[in-house]
Amino acid sequence: LSYIFNSQPMPTRVRVGVCSMEQKTCSEPMKHILNRLDSFGDFEIIVFDNNTILNEPIEAWPICDCLISFFSAGFPLKKAQAYHKLRKPFLINDLESQFLLQNRRKVYEVLHSIGVRVPRYAVYDDQSSKKLIEAEDYVQIDGVRINKPFVEKPISGEDHNIY
Repeated sequence: LSYIFNSQPMPTRVRVGVCSMEQKTCSEPMKHILNRLDSFGDFEIIVFDNNTILNEPIEAWPICDCLISFFSAGFPLKKAQAYHKLRKPFLINDLESQFLLQNRRKVYEVLHSIGVRVPRYAVYDDQSSKKLIEAEDYVQIDGVRINKPFVEKPISGEDHNIY
C-alpha cells in the first residue's frame, strides 16, 4: 500500500478501487467479494463505472490505495496499466498477466513451464501446419489422440463457448 512505502500517514480506511466493466463488477461473485470486504469496516470500496473507464482520462480516475482490475470484452487494459503506472496503487491481481489470460494456448504454455499438470489437450487452427486426423470416434493432432466426445474451446479466454 502506498502509505507503507512512502511514509505517508495511514488512512483510516483502505481505498479499494474496482476497475472492471460493469458486467463483471455487478456479477454475483464480485458482489459477494465486495460485500465481504465492506463488512470488515476497514475498506472503502470505490467502483470505477464504465463511463469513467471508457471516457475519462486516467488522471480523472478515482485515487485508491489498492486496485482490483479484471479484463473483459471492451475493457481498456492498457489504460488500466497506465493508471497503475501513474498512481501506483497496490495491485490485487497483476494487470500484465491479464494479457496472457486472453489466450488459452499461452496459459497452457505457462502451466507446462512451471510444472502444473493439465488435462491432455491438443491445439489446432486453420492456419496450423499440424497434421489433423479426424476419425469417427477420435481426432488426432500431431500424434495427440483424443477420443470423442470431447470439449472444443476457442483460443480466446474471453470466449466461453464450447463446441
